[in-house]
Amino acid sequence: MRAVIIGAGPAGMAAASRIRKHLPESEITVIERTKYVSFALCGIPYYVGGIVKSLNDLMYYPPKFFVEKRKINLELQATAERIDPRERIVVYRKGDEVKELNYDVLIVATGAKSKLLPIPGIDEDGVLTVHHLDDGEEIRKRLFKAKSAAVIGAGLNGLEFTENLARLGKEVHVFEYFKWPLPRSLDEDMGLILKDLLVKDVKFHFGSPVESIRRAGDVLRISSGDLSVEVDLVLIFTGIEPSVDLLKDAGAKIGETGGVKINSRMQTGLDSIYASGDNAEIINRVTEKPDWMPFAQIANKMGLVAGANAAGKYVEFPGAVKTWTAKVFGVEVAGTGLTEAEARKMKYEARSEVIRGKNKAHYMPEPKDIWIKAVINSDGTVLGVQAIGEGALTRVNVAAALLPYKPKSMDLVFADMGYAPPLAPVWDPLVVIGRRIDPIL
Repeated sequence: MRAVIIGAGPAGMAAASRIRKHLPESEITVIERTKYVSFALCGIPYYVGGIVKSLNDLMYYPPKFFVEKRKINLELQATAERIDPRERIVVYRKGDEVKELNYDVLIVATGAKSKLLPIPGIDEDGVLTVHHLDDGEEIRKRLFKAKSAAVIGAGLNGLEFTENLARLGKEVHVFEYFKWPLPRSLDEDMGLILKDLLVKDVKFHFGSPVESIRRAGDVLRISSGDLSVEVDLVLIFTGIEPSVDLLKDAGAKIGETGGVKINSRMQTGLDSIYASGDNAEIINRVTEKPDWMPFAQIANKMGLVAGANAAGKYVEFPGAVKTWTAKVFGVEVAGTGLTEAEARKMKYEARSEVIRGKNKAHYMPEPKDIWIKAVINSDGTVLGVQAIGEGALTRVNVAAALLPYKPKSMDLVFADMGYAPPLAPVWDPLVVIGRRIDPIL
């Protein structure tokens, strides 16, 4: 069998490796526009901040491993330009040469791309965003000369880059349209808690949409209302969107989320063509509706499923509940399922509760605060959980495991959480929030 995979990120290489496992004699070729494979884009902030020493460290395996050990052909620094589903051909460009590959099965794992707002001056020199690992190199290079930087967008990537810029001693300004950080991930009440915990030596400008970016000699001038700030470098993190052009042009259907429509086996509806990773939409197991979840852990699993099915097996991907986490300026934050804002937008009769607990027994040295929020439907079903503080991810992961099964308050109360005084209180915060939302307990 001749298999072609477009995209060498987590989904693409997981798919390629799965085909090799099940069909040892197959011919597998991966087309990738960069020189990297099996790469972790989420590690770029930590490369920029000097925690990760080399971009090569952000590859789980180097290209040589896939070529020599797994016998996968790599066409690196090559760009796929067209798919012909009828003739089963992929047309791609490598340097000045245009090439074609015939396939028996095709997996498209083109990921996501930056979603840039129409801000005047966004194309000025020194205004950067992150598409792939080499962008990390460019940012790091420019930071050697820069004394100050602005980050536009206080989402997950924006905050992680902000922390690492501050770690380098740069003066950092953060501009965010909303009045709190992580506005797409946290509800306002939880976002304001996180806002108060962020470091004070970074200049956060919440509720400050950027109106323009203008070069003024050696600096970039950012304007937001009455505020004007001059910096050496601007990093844009205003969102991402699925990269679907190849499949759309080939005739694949695009869903309401903007991702490629696929079934539970990652099939696009085009003969022998699969999609996996951040370019495709999946089922949200809370709502049972299509959703878009551009997270690495999900992309890896989608790649496994696509590769197994492409190799003739039968595997279904059940969907996910949109679990995320971050640690910024020493503060752990996480969430899963629906926010209260999302639930109301989707016409759920939702309410919520927030509790403040401790991450260990009160009599142990230095117990830390942890905040938990539960979003509950009118029938008592838990729709989502958010947490801030040390141990946030532990509680959210437990909730994430329960959400597909439509848990009620009792399921949180009777979750058998581990207890030891140095690690958790006897009444775990997740159990306490379950009691708080239960009408009896």
